[in-house]
Amino acid sequence: MSIEPRAEVAQERELPVWDGPVPVAPETAGQHRVVQRICARVAPEGMAVGVADLPPGGLQVWIDTASPLPEQESWVIHHRMAREVALVGWHCDADARRLLVLGWSVACLQNRVRLLQSGLRRLAGFEQTARLAVRLDGLTPGDVPVSHAVEAACAAVSRMLRWPRRLAELDGFERGSDLPYLQLLLAQVMGLEAKVASACQEHLVMARVLARAVCERHAEHGDLAAARREVLAESRRWVRASTMIRGSGVTKPGHASGGRPHMGLAERRIAASVHNHGAPLPRKNR
Repeated sequence: MSIEPRAEVAQERELPVWDGPVPVAPETAGQHRVVQRICARVAPEGMAVGVADLPPGGLQVWIDTASPLPEQESWVIHHRMAREVALVGWHCDADARRLLVLGWSVACLQNRVRLLQSGLRRLAGFEQTARLAVRLDGLTPGDVPVSHAVEAACAAVSRMLRWPRRLAELDGFERGSDLPYLQLLLAQVMGLEAKVASACQEHLVMARVLARAVCERHAEHGDLAAARREVLAESRRWVRASTMIRGSGVTKPGHASGGRPHMGLAERRIAASVHNHGAPLPRKNR
């Protein structure tokens, strides 16, 4: 009986030792940035927020202070953070010690869809934006440069809208899921966010135009109150004209869209210069 010789055993490989920080997956790093931004906004001024990976998956967030906070105060802050982070669509658990940010939640994503749809409905009106823009955030043209007054008015409108800052916290974050039903929800959320961002941009453009117009009118006659009234009256004509044009659109009975699509600022100004929008044509005598 012949016995084949044994094959030579390969030498054991020595795995390299990683001395630096453990690399983080892009989606985890993106989630880390978003959660850090949200919690830093919610936390009281001057209070640091710590964010770290959670071993089973997800993130843990805590208040980083030199001395422990009272339990009731810590509980309130962590739950406030949990409410804001959950508005992005993540499931959150909080107690007095820390906040746990876990995976996507169907209920939280559906709630975000409802919030975005509600925000779009409110953004269809420009009256409050116009009234706030002509105030110039309390500044008087002539005491400050025109550019300063315009930027102050835009900043005031942006604070009122709230959505621009909240959407900016998601910049650079690629959202996704391996589950088909979560993919559909995330796609719906991102599509609505794009519409809300576009609507907010229209409000900021209108604020910039109106604030600059107030400065120009004030430079003409020196009466700030009159300048505000004149510019505000013009802005109302833009809004009324666009509303009348949307209402005059022809749609099929029962169609959900109703009227023409959303109008931009330029379309509003053009519409305001045309009279008798949607008025029926006179009948000819036969």
